[in-house]
Amino acid sequence: MVNQLKTGIKMNLQKQLIGVILLLVTLSIEIKAQDINEFYYEVNTARKLALDGKTDSAITTYENAFKKVDYVQITYLKKVLNLAKLNEDEVRIEKYTQQTKKQAEGTNPKLMAIVDSLIIVDQKIRTGKSARKSRYAAKCDYKKKGNAASKRYKKSKISLDNWMKTDSTNTHCLLEIFKQHGFLGEELVGRTRYVEVIVMLYHYDQDTNNAILEPVLEKARKEGRIGLFDYAEILDRHLGGKYTIQKYWMWPYVGKEKLQFSEADIPQIIKLRESVGVYDLGLRQEKIRHGNWRLLNYYK
Repeated sequence: MVNQLKTGIKMNLQKQLIGVILLLVTLSIEIKAQDINEFYYEVNTARKLALDGKTDSAITTYENAFKKVDYVQITYLKKVLNLAKLNEDEVRIEKYTQQTKKQAEGTNPKLMAIVDSLIIVDQKIRTGKSARKSRYAAKCDYKKKGNAASKRYKKSKISLDNWMKTDSTNTHCLLEIFKQHGFLGEELVGRTRYVEVIVMLYHYDQDTNNAILEPVLEKARKEGRIGLFDYAEILDRHLGGKYTIQKYWMWPYVGKEKLQFSEADIPQIIKLRESVGVYDLGLRQEKIRHGNWRLLNYYK
């Protein structure tokens, strides 16, 4: 009986210890997310200082922001590099030139080779005769004007199905890699291949409600592995085939249909953007030539 009691107490203590560890891990992630948002707030402040011609203050603010994250994307390193050139600051010019060059190369050759192979397949289906067939079938489906019984449509539909299957296969391959290595940001695969990863995620149009990608991208955002515009644009692209329904309203749009937000919705959209680190980015929609509507994003 005494041994059973001791065993029970030990098990309870172990459960409590596991609970504490999980809580600490969760808090650590949330604290990191707060640092990421602070980072974006400060680099936006630095951007505005630079626009006002306050070069020294802008550099200082950028560099203070850099201390808040484990990895600084090349985009922001180049901003400081350009400001340093204005100041003829040779020390910073050398520092940020070398850092930018080093980060552009990536650190994991194996993962870089995988991205190279995937992007070849991604682009191959988007060129040549097969791609033209796929676009014809997609256009027919989109406008609901295709003749499903015609030979041309049937052959084109086969190409389109292969296109969609390839995009899905590529994305699921990336998702498996993310599980093992985390999101493939610049730090791992360099700037060029990071952009290629983003392009392939753009193409995963089967995820029309972001059920698969949103948790993955949110984790990458909190870890500072994905650019904010890339994060928001991927999510916005996948909310609807016509792009008239978006979450952050950052996917470029020109089309016949009016976008599904009004002036009254804009403050809430701005607030939502700020919650993920996008600051001072205004938006509006306007009617342009031929009865088209256009979505405009602009810095205030």
